[in-house]
Amino acid sequence: MSALPPYEGLHPLVVHFPIGILLIAWLPMVIGLIDKKRRSGWLASAGLLLIVGTVAAFAAVLTGEAADEIVVSTSDAMKRAVHEHEEAAEFARNLFILVTVLFIAVWVAASKVAEKKRAMVASIGGVLVAIAYSYGAFTLANAGHLGGLLVHHYGIHAPMNAGELPAGASIERHDD
Repeated sequence: MSALPPYEGLHPLVVHFPIGILLIAWLPMVIGLIDKKRRSGWLASAGLLLIVGTVAAFAAVLTGEAADEIVVSTSDAMKRAVHEHEEAAEFARNLFILVTVLFIAVWVAASKVAEKKRAMVASIGGVLVAIAYSYGAFTLANAGHLGGLLVHHYGIHAPMNAGELPAGASIERHDD
């Protein structure tokens, strides 16, 4: 047994990082609203979690695409399930790009405006971030759920060893 699976088998190892990181990023945001003394530190932590989680989401999508390259769906239902999972994951990644950029933009804008307007910019921006984050979190959770269905309902598992077939599918490489 090899120490690490082949590239197309890395998806199960990689995918849980962005899910966990991005779904917990709200916590330092909320604490930052409450803890005025250390607000800047809490918001910096939230921003860092969003950046790291969004970068990890790219890795999850890339490894998912690699895993998809070797899976040949055995039914139309399985094909639809794989496609829905892929689309949901890409949409969640894109939403978190938006959330991360929006969060940073609001944070920078609030620090650059005059003291009188800071609360208004932070409030309006905070509401926009909260809405975008909530939508992104639900979309990410749905993508994870769809991935879980692929594993637990359809029996698709990424290969853990070089040359191993994923359970529930035959192998077909697309090297074009």
